[in-house]
Amino acid sequence: MVICDAIWHDPGTGKQFLLGLFSMIHARSFPAVHPIVAVHVALTDGRGKLPIRLVLVDAEQARPPLFEKTQEIEFSDPRAVVALDYHLANVKFDEPGEYRFQLYAGAEPLMERRFIVRRIEEDKP
Repeated sequence: MVICDAIWHDPGTGKQFLLGLFSMIHARSFPAVHPIVAVHVALTDGRGKLPIRLVLVDAEQARPPLFEKTQEIEFSDPRAVVALDYHLANVKFDEPGEYRFQLYAGAEPLMERRFIVRRIEEDKP
């Protein structure tokens, strides 16, 4: 799982390009809105159809998810690699802290990625 600014698909080669990888953002005030977050996930060793769910939660999971999307994918072969791309617009972070992108197959957790939101302190004269 990779967090980045954008995912570009080359129409000629079919290759994917992940642009601007990051795991932390900074904000001067809260709530803070981050305009674009892209998440790329590559899965393998699957069998048949699976419901996949990506959620973005605060680390304590004290509030409802900031983002949640469920979709069904199909593995034609366990050796196949299925790439999933998510594009989140205007993600609102109510406060600084640690967040998590979590990926599930049904109710089973597959992977998790830590994501930090930090407050930028104003320069003091």
